[in-house]
Formats: sequence, structure tokens, C-alpha cells
Amino acid sequence: MHTFSKRPNGKGTATFLGKNRSNPWGAKITIGHDIYGKNIYHFLGSFSTELEALVCLENYHNSPTSIYIDEKKYNRIYTFPPKPYPLIPVKTLTNAIVEKVQRENYTFKQIFEKFKETKMLTDEEMKLEKLYHIRPKNKPFGRHYCRGMQTAFNNSKSLHDKVYKDLRASDFTTHLKESKKGIEPQRQMINLFVNLDKFALEEDLIDKGYAQFISTSINNRKEIKKTKNRQIEKSRIFTYEQIDYLWNFTIKSDGVQKENKQEREQFIRDFWLMLLYCGCRADELLSIYTANIFLDDNYFIGGLKTDAGINREIPIHPRVKPLFEKYYSSSNEFLFMQPNGKKIDYDYYLYHYKFNFKKLHPKVSDHTAHDARHTLRNELRKIGIKDIIINSIIGHSNDDVGEDIYSHVSIEEKIKAIKMVNYKESNKLYILNSNYKKYSQKPS
Repeated sequence: MHTFSKRPNGKGTATFLGKNRSNPWGAKITIGHDIYGKNIYHFLGSFSTELEALVCLENYHNSPTSIYIDEKKYNRIYTFPPKPYPLIPVKTLTNAIVEKVQRENYTFKQIFEKFKETKMLTDEEMKLEKLYHIRPKNKPFGRHYCRGMQTAFNNSKSLHDKVYKDLRASDFTTHLKESKKGIEPQRQMINLFVNLDKFALEEDLIDKGYAQFISTSINNRKEIKKTKNRQIEKSRIFTYEQIDYLWNFTIKSDGVQKENKQEREQFIRDFWLMLLYCGCRADELLSIYTANIFLDDNYFIGGLKTDAGINREIPIHPRVKPLFEKYYSSSNEFLFMQPNGKKIDYDYYLYHYKFNFKKLHPKVSDHTAHDARHTLRNELRKIGIKDIIINSIIGHSNDDVGEDIYSHVSIEEKIKAIKMVNYKESNKLYILNSNYKKYSQKPS
């Protein structure tokens, strides 16, 4: 067992409390001596490792706070150390007082653990969201965002044992620079720091948050977001040639691939084509209930994530209607089901895209499923469809019109608009009927 060097006199001790304890190490300080000269100790806390106990001692001496002790114990003190600790005797040492002292010295790691317990999804809740898109109302973050914050925490080890209230913008900035991470990991860490600040302020654990003042090598959080958005928009649109390739390439059946791999390759191709003609997010289309598909009327009901997107009527383009019919079965709960009877979720799709489809089709390997959404929006604008209809199909909010007008774009209007998409050069211009004329796009 490794032993750390002895601490200076008056700086406390990390002491081993014995085996068979979940936290066998204690951080104790000498608060005085009794009439016989015997030390009187106070424990700041117990920990799983000696290092954590030593960090606690160091943090406390760097930023000492009031120590509440039992009045009887206080009266036993005959002499105090040369530099007395700020002791407050109380008749009843309640759990609330103990918690208050502990909260004043929460480390970054402890704040995150409290935040995770209160705000982030549990493993079970992540499974429910993944399968059914059900999320507790008191949990504001989705599973992908939660995973991002967990990753950001894992990438912030240099901050874990620091007292959170002592952290300043310069500490966060230094960590970001020294981490040498890329734009996306930095963005995740900044999101985590901002959320932890907000949580700590809400819980009265700190007096002021400093994460909002973080300055990074690429200026600030807004610049990170702008840079990311520029990267997303660049080369995100499928070319007409690539779309033709998706329609026309053949699935090899020369015995090299097993039959189930061929089926998965076919599924990815079909899935992308359906996305290219309906504009859904990948998760949205994978979560479509069979009961919400109306093939005879050429639309389905779906949508996730935003108020504007939930339960919206989405038209089915004639060209991909046979693909909807191919996967549709009234006996299935969802449109896309695995052979074992389970729902095809995003992780299933992503795995087979990365390790099968992407390798076999380099012509489109630089794209993702989300690019189909950008492509349809771009095409609808290119042929002159008004934003009010584009947004009603794709699910974005519309800032130029009221929600009542936006929500009353008819499915007939949407079907007419989507039928004009053929992913070929065209000079067609779709004009809204007179009922929507005043909500047309503003002149550029």
C-alpha cells in the first residue's frame, strides 16, 4: 500500500479507519487539546482512497469554512492550536448542519454527482427513451446529451478534486487548453460547466457562476457553435448523382455476404431514401408507430424533439411509398422491426451503417442520415416552396407566422409540395394558395 509523505504540523492527517468499510480513509484535523494535553479531532469526511482524504485536507486549508461541533465536545477543549479553526459549538449537531458544511466544500466531482442524480437520465430511463421516447418531465436532457456530459466529465479529470466554489473562468479555460481536445469535446465540456454552474446556483452551492466567462482558443462558446454549424452545412447536401446511386445500385449476392448482411445493407439504403423524401430526423422515422401510418391517404404522423415537430402530419412521396409498404405490417408496433421482433433503434442503424454500408459504398460514405434532412430542405427551397410549408413538413418552428397558422397548413398542401421533389434540375415554382399568400417569404 502506497504511503504519502507526512503532512506539515497543523495541516491535518489522512488516517486509515479499518477494513470492511466502503470509505476506509478519513480526513481529520486537530481542533484543540483537552486538560490532559490529549488531541481532540474533527473529521472532515471519509473517503475511498488516501489520496481523496489528502485532497480534502488541502482543499479545506486553502479555503477554510466554519466547523459546527457538538457543544460538549467544544467544552472539552482546554487549549486551541496556534491558528484556531473557526469552530461553532451547537447543542444538537443535526444532519442539516453537517450537510451545510459539506455542501460549502463540494468538489467538482461531487457537484457533478449531485447534478447527475437530479438532472440526468438513469440507465433505465435512457433505455425507455431509446425504445419509446419516454422521458421523465423533471429530466431536461435527452440520452445523447447526457452521454455527452458524461464524456465531458470524464475529460475533465484535472478539475474533479477541486472545490467547485473556488473555480474561476481562468481555471476552466486552462483546463480546456491543456486538454488539447478538438472542437466537439471542448463544446461538450463547456456545456457541462455551464450546466453545473446553473445547477450549483439553483441549489445555493455557489454565489456566482464563472463558466459563462470562459475564453477558449477559438474565442468563445458562440464561436464554437458557429464553427460547428459551418462544418455541418459544408458538404451536407446529397448530390443528384449520389441520390441516383442510392436508387440504382444493386445488392451483391455472390455468396461473399451473408443473407442477413444483404438485408441490413438494403435497409440502410431504403432508410436513407425515405429520409430524403420526408425530411424526418433518423430517430423520428425509426420511432414511427404503424398505427400512425395512413398509406391510403399518403401521410403519417410522427415527430420528436421540438414542440413544432411533435405529432405533425408528414406527407409520403409517391416514389418512396413502395418502401413504406415494404416495411409496413399491421401486426408490428413500429414501422421498422428487427427479425427478432425488437424495434430497430438508432444504435442498431448506426452500427450497421458504420460497419457495413459505409465500407461498401464509398460514393456516399461522406454522408450521414441527418444529411438527408438538409438535402430535402435545400431542394424544397430550390423549387420555390414557401418556408411555412417546408417547416410544417420538416418540423422546424416558424418565426414569421403564428403557431395557429403554422399548425393549420393542410396535409393536402404538404402532399402537393412534396410531389414536386424529384431531385433533378427544375425551374418549377410552387405558389401558395391565397389563404397563405400574406405569409410568404420576405424579399431577400
